[in-house]
Amino acid sequence: MEARRVLVMAGGTGGHVFPALAVAEELRERGVAVTWLGTRRGVEAQLVPLNEFPIRFINISGLRGKKGLLGKLKAPWQLLTAVWQSLCVMRDVRPDAVLGLGGFASGPGGVAAWLLRVPLVIHEQNGVAGTTNRLLAKIATRVLEAFPGSLPGAEHYGNPVRKAISDLPEPEQRGVGRRVSGRRVSARRDGDGIEGRDSSSENGSGQRPHLLVLG
Repeated sequence: MEARRVLVMAGGTGGHVFPALAVAEELRERGVAVTWLGTRRGVEAQLVPLNEFPIRFINISGLRGKKGLLGKLKAPWQLLTAVWQSLCVMRDVRPDAVLGLGGFASGPGGVAAWLLRVPLVIHEQNGVAGTTNRLLAKIATRVLEAFPGSLPGAEHYGNPVRKAISDLPEPEQRGVGRRVSGRRVSARRDGDGIEGRDSSSENGSGQRPHLLVLG
């Protein structure tokens, strides 16, 4: 049986790339073939190969705030070129689903997925949605958000967390058994649970990353 294929679009900054890596890593563990769509200018150009995912590049940069007449005239052509490049990548990769987590590549890639009728899932990591996700939300198959109210009608999901982070002990447990100034640290308990707030209930972090696409 042929493995399912997912194209992940995320880049520019770590705020987009690290949540996307959390999803990509778990998809890979589940036998899904993951390919990345990004740009050579963003941090994804270094981080994605380091995590042993194949990456395909398109030529796109921020279109908002282009200065001068020449810059404004170039912007539509740059966008059309990036959409065409994304279409070429998707025809080659033939993804079963496309996942966008923000960054310059997500806009053209999302439009290409819509044109090819490939299921498009987008995820907004911030409390205030960016321009790209606000536009893609109108054509996406599924819209997810980390914080309630960032996108109209979105499913509240939280931010994906990499397994290396989610497997860390709770803060109250990390010092248990250690000696600080000659005293042994122990965990304080409040009722049946360790005292302290569960951060995942506040910002939705710690969700199972694969559910973004496979859920």
